[in-house]
Amino acid sequence: MMFALLFGCSSEPQTADSNDADEPMKENSSRSTELSKKQNATKKDKATYEENQEMNNDNNPRSKTKSDSVSQEKMEQLKKTLRTYIFDEYMDSSDYVYAKGINWTKNFYDNLTAKEIWTVMEEYKEKNNGKEGTLFDKANYLSVNAPIKDNWKELFLVNWKNSPYSGNDNEIVKMIDKGDVVWVYTEQISYTGEENNYPYIVLDKRTGFWHG
Repeated sequence: MMFALLFGCSSEPQTADSNDADEPMKENSSRSTELSKKQNATKKDKATYEENQEMNNDNNPRSKTKSDSVSQEKMEQLKKTLRTYIFDEYMDSSDYVYAKGINWTKNFYDNLTAKEIWTVMEEYKEKNNGKEGTLFDKANYLSVNAPIKDNWKELFLVNWKNSPYSGNDNEIVKMIDKGDVVWVYTEQISYTGEENNYPYIVLDKRTGFWHG
């Protein structure tokens, strides 16, 4: 009986000691897990915040509008400068010579966007080793490298109708697209398909200008 009591007393503290030893380990493990979760959550929140900031910068109308407006302003100014030079300072002067290559109609030039002109001029600068070049050089390069717009025919027919060549039994009867230029046949010089059947005028699809 005495032995049983002693054994009982000695066994209970052992069990208690074992539980007491496990609790700090569980507590430490729980704290470690909790800390790890908090650190991961913090990293995730930080990453999400940075992503949101980046998206906000991309979608921020103020920041985009400011950079875009400056760029657009420069492009519009370039278009205006070249237009003034081509029509007011060069083609309207005694220096104008058709063979030099700068020959434009106003509606074809105005049909180009400022960005299209800017892009062509950037290509010119790149080929010119980064140099700006003269206005004559720029206008000349644009005349050869401007994009051909889809509505070139519509614009040309407007010009043709308002020209002294239209009417008087000289209506257009055939137009043959040759790529950069168009051969235009009229009632005065009709199309026969023969080898030496040259057109009445040759139209430049980039500039809208034509010659006989």
